[in-house]
Amino acid sequence: MPKRPVGVLSLGILILVLAVSVAASATEMIVGVSEIFSLTLVLFGFWFMILAGISAANPEQYGGGAFNTFSGGILITTFGVVWLLYVRELLVEYLLPALLLIVGILVAVAGIRAWRK
Repeated sequence: MPKRPVGVLSLGILILVLAVSVAASATEMIVGVSEIFSLTLVLFGFWFMILAGISAANPEQYGGGAFNTFSGGILITTFGVVWLLYVRELLVEYLLPALLLIVGILVAVAGIRAWRK
């Protein structure tokens, strides 16, 4: 069992991220529900990356591992950015290649890590 359960902390961060996203919508920095959710994904993905740094500094015996958490954070953030750019119709022709590039890099790094062990 993990020494420091971060589930409640992550739920609190998710609620804070939703509050920031809704506040950004209220100030018209972002427009629409779709942009609220995409900004929420971006910010919560950053939290996952921070959480990976915390778990790397204090590894747990049965925990997922920092690389898995960081990879998940990168994927969530990338998906949020791609979604936000798609909704705003910015650089639409480059979104799928950018998403595939990030996923490909993560898979290659995971393969190299597994190969070394």
